[in-house]
Amino acid sequence: MGSVIIVSFCSALVLTVLILGEYSIAVPLDFNQSTNKTPKIVIVGAGIAGVGAAVKLLKYGFTDIQIIEASSQPGGRIRGSPFGKSVIDEGAQYIHGASMKNPIFQLAKEHGLLQQAHNSSDPEWSVFTNTQKQLDPDFAIQTWNLGRSILRRTYLRSQEKGYTQAKSLVDVFLEEIKKLATNWSGDSTNLRSQKLGMLNMMMKSQCVDNAAHDLSDVSLQEYNEYEDIEGGDRNSPRLFLKLISNLVEIIPREKLLLEKPVKQILWNGSFESEDGSLYPVRVVCEDGDHILADHVIVTVSLGYLKAKAKALFHPSLPEEKLHAIKNMGFGTTDKVYLEYEVPFWDKDIGPEYGIGLVWEDETPFYGLKPNPAEWWRRLFYFNVLQPAERYGHILLGWTSGREAEFMETLSEEELASNITRILRQFTGKPVPQPKNVFITKWFSNSYTRGSYSHISINSTGDMIDTLAEPLPQEEGDEYPSKMLQILFAGEATHRSYHSTTHGALLSGRREADRLIDHYSTSEE
Repeated sequence: MGSVIIVSFCSALVLTVLILGEYSIAVPLDFNQSTNKTPKIVIVGAGIAGVGAAVKLLKYGFTDIQIIEASSQPGGRIRGSPFGKSVIDEGAQYIHGASMKNPIFQLAKEHGLLQQAHNSSDPEWSVFTNTQKQLDPDFAIQTWNLGRSILRRTYLRSQEKGYTQAKSLVDVFLEEIKKLATNWSGDSTNLRSQKLGMLNMMMKSQCVDNAAHDLSDVSLQEYNEYEDIEGGDRNSPRLFLKLISNLVEIIPREKLLLEKPVKQILWNGSFESEDGSLYPVRVVCEDGDHILADHVIVTVSLGYLKAKAKALFHPSLPEEKLHAIKNMGFGTTDKVYLEYEVPFWDKDIGPEYGIGLVWEDETPFYGLKPNPAEWWRRLFYFNVLQPAERYGHILLGWTSGREAEFMETLSEEELASNITRILRQFTGKPVPQPKNVFITKWFSNSYTRGSYSHISINSTGDMIDTLAEPLPQEEGDEYPSKMLQILFAGEATHRSYHSTTHGALLSGRREADRLIDHYSTSEE
């Protein structure tokens, strides 16, 4: 028995999750009682998937672990940066499913972090149009909820009509809007424009939720595969950052190597170590170091796999796995933070207050075709970070798609001047220039190449399962070496909870269970 390597550019939180989030009593495997030595585990990355895998493996007696992280800090797509008076979340911010059925919620509760979070409900917002009209709050909420109900009906209609995955979300969304619009014949031109503008704003929100360039990229089967967890969404500023920090503290310092990117994973071989032991896998790092192992759990982002899979693995991955990597959906959602000397909004506002922007000349029928030249049109909503005493006077804007990717290339001055122009155009107020601007750059990050996954019109839920299948699953003529040499985890490998932190965590635990079961069976 040799070594287990967990390859995960998003996975350096490795030693923590098991004790906190699972309530079963672990029975460590006694490798000393067998003729085999303790397997070695190398984790490449610092994300929650690798953490979940490593912690569980440690709990079950897999003690020879090494974590390799490509970037200069652990956390993967959970990361923060100093801004204003505090640290802001670049990545994960919401617990999707605020209940004990969610393993992230479990960990947050056990770490005493839930007091920093609050459930999201109907937004408390001021919605403005590009003609400087402020929409009636009740009208805005009603129209927003109408959009939500349309989205729910699109899934139900798809089941009734038997649509295939090639049917996009926007196709059925527009079918429903057309039916509703037939009842708006008595509306004024302005009212109709405002309704359609609000529904178009809803489409922008869905693009953010799915990290999509356009809802025509998202298969209707996204709603069929993705499962909600009860409890609703909980906005959790800095919760994930503190949770990661707490988990990393448990990891022995010598077990975590930062700035250690992987160049190639050689598998299905017979590589000899200094002591003469043979291993089927060799991980080659960019700095020239080689690490031998029996098993590699790969938790790199789907975006990274899209860019590097063919060069990363030797021999190459099976065609069906490469096909899944190529066709599964993966895009960019970014945040832009604006810090002001003094607020131009009312100070006495609730924790979920925001500013919505509706373009009256946009309708869902026009579509959200990517247009980087007018990137500001994709910015549809700004949260006000609360409380100001903790964060300063800060707005958080949301964007996605090609526009987000283009925004990553702009200077702070370009972002500040154009966003200020738009806010003045919509609110009619002398909005000041922000004194500081920060935009996340998930697309530019060479180890993520985007934000998170969705089921595209070219993919299916089965492809997620294909991506998650280990190599090889069993010994044979084609794979004479040991089985389960390469395993795959990460949010894009969880069929029900892809695109979420809890999906990533559960995927890591799943692969740990796979190895635990494998060695438990071999011990019998």
